[in-house]
Amino acid sequence: MRTTLLGLLAVVACGSSSSGPPANVAGTYTVNVTNGQNGCMVGTFTPGAMTAGVTVQVTQNGSQVSADVMGLAGVYLTAGVGSSTLVGSLSGSTASLTATANHTTGMCAYTTTATASIAFNGDTMQGTITYTDSGNGSSDCGVVEACKNTQNFAGSRPPSSG
Repeated sequence: MRTTLLGLLAVVACGSSSSGPPANVAGTYTVNVTNGQNGCMVGTFTPGAMTAGVTVQVTQNGSQVSADVMGLAGVYLTAGVGSSTLVGSLSGSTASLTATANHTTGMCAYTTTATASIAFNGDTMQGTITYTDSGNGSSDCGVVEACKNTQNFAGSRPPSSG
């Protein structure tokens, strides 16, 4: 299944430094996601369409972070990249998270990778997630031979106490 993702990802941290020790990011976040370019020509992916209120459960162990996307957005994420959870690392107030899945259609074998780049400021965040398809060169691959879809997202978590 090609990249037919609706709303995806959020990680929010305390602090605004982009280097140094990782901020504390564990918690439940509410995110709004806006579709960007549709380079993979997915029929259900409309540039400019927004999905509001996506819930993301973030867990953290030091600089290692995972974000589990809940609800229908998580179902779409699982269909596209094999999991509703993206994993990666946090440095100061920036993070990079990924998930990858292999697919086949006819003689085309292709990989879909979701990469989220996130900037944090207190209990708010914003970023971009890019879905990249890479095929094996078969004529069955068509547009998924090498294409990208993007989404921008922003959200917040309730203020932490303490």
